[in-house]
Amino acid sequence: MKKNIYLLVFLSINFINAQTKSNDYFTLYKGGEKYLKPIKYILFDREKNSEFEKKESKSKIYFYTQGESFIFDVKRHKKDTCSINILEKLTLENTTNLKDEACKFYVGKKEEVEKKKKITLTYPPVGCQSYFKVYILEKINAKELIKYEVDWKYSDF
Repeated sequence: MKKNIYLLVFLSINFINAQTKSNDYFTLYKGGEKYLKPIKYILFDREKNSEFEKKESKSKIYFYTQGESFIFDVKRHKKDTCSINILEKLTLENTTNLKDEACKFYVGKKEEVEKKKKITLTYPPVGCQSYFKVYILEKINAKELIKYEVDWKYSDF
């Protein structure tokens, strides 16, 4: 009986830990603490916004909007088909504001770590876009949308 309980506890812990991946976390400096990336959702709807552009290649899909570039890689990322009703539960982001939010988030986390560890950190050389986990939601019909996990590759800071 004890073996069954230990096995159940072991499997439960593994199941809980399996819900997040290593790329769901970031560190502010090498060897520093890992922090969970905040999740941001962007609605990709070409009917409402003509600035959205989508290009597809063999294993990648590129999303462009308002100076931002997002990449979905079939080998690394997941995509999921969802009901349009999920939009009621999510907070959608505007890509124009997303850049500012990423910088504010980084500065806040940087100040917190500097006070806690009594160290000085520098600003990232390529921008703050790597500190958010971004999902692109593409409407495919009146009842469904596709949720793409993407990397935020470029920003016109």
